[in-house]
Amino acid sequence: MKKRILALCTTICLAVSLAACGGKDAAQDASTADGSNQSTTVSDTSDSDLPSLEDYFNSDTTQSFVDAAKTQYEGEGISAKLYAEGDELRYEFSMDNVVTTEEERPALAEALKTSIEANAESYANTAAQIKEGVSNDVVIVVVSFFDGEGNELYTQSFSSADAPTE
Repeated sequence: MKKRILALCTTICLAVSLAACGGKDAAQDASTADGSNQSTTVSDTSDSDLPSLEDYFNSDTTQSFVDAAKTQYEGEGISAKLYAEGDELRYEFSMDNVVTTEEERPALAEALKTSIEANAESYANTAAQIKEGVSNDVVIVVVSFFDGEGNELYTQSFSSADAPTE
């Protein structure tokens, strides 16, 4: 049982680090590629000229990054559902081959919490970077993990309003 929990924690840490790094890179690359951030400052562009988070996320450019990320996760046995809804950018990860018991879930939740908190700044920065390219007043990145049976293991949110300023 200890080996199984250790293997799960390793998979979880991989997913967390991929999500934190992948979201930031996709946000930067998508805003550059679609022209929404072309050498302009925030004060040069009114919010009414910017797309909503949902429109931004559903753009062809962003979706190409989403598809690449999903493929990368699938190679690790993780199904990823990435979508925007209102002010939220949601990352939902399901570890397809992992079935947990009631007794195992608290230990996994703690491992996830530790891993996600180690990457908290990356998630908050991703929210802040995306906020610069959309009309939403705030962008919230929500990261959720599920086992293969759909049991929620852990969820945490990160707001653009909480990102460290430079």
